[in-house]
Amino acid sequence: MLLDVDGTLSPIAERPEYAIMPPATQRVVAELTRRPETHVAIISGRSARDARRLVAVRDVWVIGNHGIEVARPNCEPFVRADIARFEKRIADAVDQCNVIADSAPGVIIEDKRWTLSVHYRLADPSIVPAVSSHVARVAQALGLRITVGKEVLEVRPPVDINKGTASVELARELNALADGASVFCAGDDRTDEDAFIDLRIAQSAAVTVHVASDEDPPTTAAEFVVSDTDEMRTLLEIILEQRRSMD
Repeated sequence: MLLDVDGTLSPIAERPEYAIMPPATQRVVAELTRRPETHVAIISGRSARDARRLVAVRDVWVIGNHGIEVARPNCEPFVRADIARFEKRIADAVDQCNVIADSAPGVIIEDKRWTLSVHYRLADPSIVPAVSSHVARVAQALGLRITVGKEVLEVRPPVDINKGTASVELARELNALADGASVFCAGDDRTDEDAFIDLRIAQSAAVTVHVASDEDPPTTAAEFVVSDTDEMRTLLEIILEQRRSMD
C-alpha cells in the first residue's frame, strides 16, 4: 500500500504545519501495518521525517520529497549521492525564495533540505504569476527543476526521480509486483499521477485511487476516485476487513 498524506490521509491545511492526521485514519493505517504480508508506505512531498511525524505510525516505510528520500520502517531516510550533491544549491534557493516571500503576503517557503516548496494557497491570486516567474528564475540560475502541485511550486534537483519511479522501485524490492501479490496506491495531487501511471505499467492489476472533491472533478490516470479524506479512510477500513478475513 502506497499512501499519500496531505489531501489523502490528512485534510489539506492552510499551512503545512497545521495539518493533522485524524485519529481514526491513524488507527486504520496502524492496523494495516500489523497485518501479515502487508507493507504500508507513506509517499509524500514532505520530507521523510516530517511525513513520518504527521502520520505517527510505527513500522511504515516512508518515501519523502516526491521520491528523493526513502526510509525503511523506523530507520533514518536515505538519499542517493547524485541528489545529495545539490544540497547547497537547494539551500541557496531557499534563501532567495525567502526574499521573494518577504514581499509577497501569503507565500510560504517550506525548506525540506533536498527540495523546497513555495506554497501560494494563502496568497492573492493576482501575485501568483509574478511569484512563479521569480521562482522559475531562481531555479534556472541554480540548475534546479520546478514541478507544479496544488497551489505549490516544488524546486528540486535535476534528477529523474518522482513518486512513480520511487513507488515502482519499492514495490519491486518488496516483491509486490510478483504473481499473487497486490499493489494499492492512493493520492490527490498531480505528483501522484506519476505513481498511478508507472505502477499500472509495472503491474496492470495495481489498484490506483485519486482523492478529489465533487466540486473539482479530476482528470486522472487513477482507476478509481473517492471524494475526500473521509471516503479514503472508509475505503482503507474496507481493505482492512478484507485482509482480516484472509488471515
